[in-house]
Amino acid sequence: MENPTGIIFLSADKQLCADIQTYLESVCCDHIFEITSDLSVFSEKLLSGKALISLVDTGLGETYISQALSILKSIDNDLPIVLITNKDKQEQAAKFISSGAADYVTTDNLIRLCPVIKREVKSYREIVAGKKARQEIKELQNIINSAEDEIYVLNGSDFRIKFANRKAMQNLRYTEEKLKSMSMNDIMTEVMPVGVMSGWDRVRTRKTFYTRMKRGDGTVYPAEAVFQSVKTDGKTAILGIIHDITEKESAKQQAMILNKAIDASASSVIITDADYKIFYVNKAYCAFTGKSRSDAIARDILETIVQNDKKSDFSRALENCSGGQSWVGEYNRLSKDGEEYIVLGSVSPVLNEKGELQNIIIVEEDITERLRIKSQLMHAQKMETVGELTSGIAHDFTNMLTAIGGFASIMKRKMEPESSFYMYVDKIVELTIRAKSLTQNLLTFSRKQMQSERVLNLNELVDTVSGFLSMVIGNKLEIRKELSPEEINIIGDPVQLEQVIINLATNARDAIAKDGILTIATDRLMISTKDGGFKEYAVISVKDNGSGIEEKKLKKIFEPFYTTKEEGKGTGLGLYIVSDIINRHHGMIECQSEIGVGTEFIIKLPMTEKKPDEIKEETEVKSTKSAVILLIEDEKMVRESLVNALDAYGYKVIEAANGKEALEIYSKQHSSIELVISDIVMPVMDGIEAYARMSAINPDVKMIFTTGYVGETHKRDNFDESEHVVLLKPLLVKELIKRIEQLISKKQ
Repeated sequence: MENPTGIIFLSADKQLCADIQTYLESVCCDHIFEITSDLSVFSEKLLSGKALISLVDTGLGETYISQALSILKSIDNDLPIVLITNKDKQEQAAKFISSGAADYVTTDNLIRLCPVIKREVKSYREIVAGKKARQEIKELQNIINSAEDEIYVLNGSDFRIKFANRKAMQNLRYTEEKLKSMSMNDIMTEVMPVGVMSGWDRVRTRKTFYTRMKRGDGTVYPAEAVFQSVKTDGKTAILGIIHDITEKESAKQQAMILNKAIDASASSVIITDADYKIFYVNKAYCAFTGKSRSDAIARDILETIVQNDKKSDFSRALENCSGGQSWVGEYNRLSKDGEEYIVLGSVSPVLNEKGELQNIIIVEEDITERLRIKSQLMHAQKMETVGELTSGIAHDFTNMLTAIGGFASIMKRKMEPESSFYMYVDKIVELTIRAKSLTQNLLTFSRKQMQSERVLNLNELVDTVSGFLSMVIGNKLEIRKELSPEEINIIGDPVQLEQVIINLATNARDAIAKDGILTIATDRLMISTKDGGFKEYAVISVKDNGSGIEEKKLKKIFEPFYTTKEEGKGTGLGLYIVSDIINRHHGMIECQSEIGVGTEFIIKLPMTEKKPDEIKEETEVKSTKSAVILLIEDEKMVRESLVNALDAYGYKVIEAANGKEALEIYSKQHSSIELVISDIVMPVMDGIEAYARMSAINPDVKMIFTTGYVGETHKRDNFDESEHVVLLKPLLVKELIKRIEQLISKKQ
């Protein structure tokens, strides 16, 4: 479980919550601040283990506070709880100190809150650390008794046994009392090699040798013995560890097994001598760096680290090893492909009996991908926020477009075609229609969803993108088109395919230092299929004369989060998105590049014999005179434009600014109202709820919904857009009139 860093504030006072949060963010910004007034949520936060302290507003009442204290005691009795109270209610707060509250802070003295939090958090951490330490001691005792090796404590003068662990009693088949009456001479065939027993204290304090242990039934087994002397109160005690090697290989085999285990590790393992010269590396190191063991041996470890600020940290860690200090940190290496990768390295010293540095063990884990994913996750979250912002902006934009289009349609309807201004009004209406398409594209991108696929003329698609491409990539590139003279039709989503070309063009711009040329070409190509036949594909080629991509990097360019750009300039998602879109269109994409010459992306998409739908000009719709329509729209300018537009077509319009106001009107006049037009997202009461209540009054109510959110915000309350008439803003007056007439003329 991650370390707790949170502050939970139990309060229903929004102003107090805001004041405390503002204060804590300015002073105690290293803690996560969470607010709730729900005891069940409070309990969940405590159970998550992320809380360091909880604050409780006494304004919730004594019963509420008592329940909170009870919950706290049942989950973590040590977790501090601090009460936030008014100055005139200090006595009430003080009463809860005896019930388990740690302290209280008055609202007029919030400056005291941060010191109290720091004090209580420190105290809580000390309590937790103390419990952990006691648990570790207990675990250590259990470990000794559950150890797979025999552990002995001997008298330093005569080797009599003072302590033997459970494993010793099991292996030797003696009771604890029996072993304590014996010496190591009684249970070992070779107590110490010649010369070991004499001069124990003068020569060295650690002895390792092989021996044979004698069981109580007379049988023997081979063992490896390690004895360590320790001075206590002027006397010598000996710690003995006996390892039964009956079922194990010899020392040579054990070394081989250990070597294989290290070699099988996914992490790089390097061992150096005290002078930082490498004398061992495992297979993972060789795989990452592309160097053989013979190339690595005897090299200075510092020579293998990429020169940057992190190298100095690594160098300092090596120096600190002489003092017995370990270190864990990040630094860079070069892969066998010549690319830098980031490792998390653990540097650990190995000291000899005299405390002198003998070896350094370095274990490295490649964390490049982990850091990249973490970085890109943060970027993805930012992009999600941008998407939400885009959706909100587009919604407001559609409202303005609805008003503009509505007023323009009124002017056009009331103006004679011969008027000198008629052409300008017609252009306004036309631009409103184009702006509607643009807003829907923005919303599509923010949702990352496919629009409905349709038959597309590839040359027309490229023409369309080329028309606005310079606005996206600037004037740095000269854009050339080489379009096939033949008609090439495909089935696809124009928005997504336009995005493919935009992404590739953006990459081309970034790859060109000065003025360059971007060539977009189309063609047809026959490709053989698995069954031995042929299939015709449409080809889009996007070619630049930029810097090019190294061959070793070409294999990775379509991988998510992989980028060849400098840090901070590339997301690593552009080409991945391109590849994903092409795959969803059942197509293929490949890249050809040469350093100093340029890069060409070739896209192949299945062709179709179908023809694109012809766009037919809509005829003027005749309105049903004097039909009564209830219009519900919270945006005043949109409401005014629609009222005027509907009035121009002869409808009688009743206005309402929200669902509640409309419901009051409908309950009184529903018998005369033939149709309701309602925005979906509104304050006070939204269109969906208003429709539900109107249906209760009149089950046959006819309703046209309008929205700028494209089906995401209001997917609730079992509302299915496919079962209703839903028009996307900006509303086009002709389309609206057409739908009105369809519903009015529809039989009940």
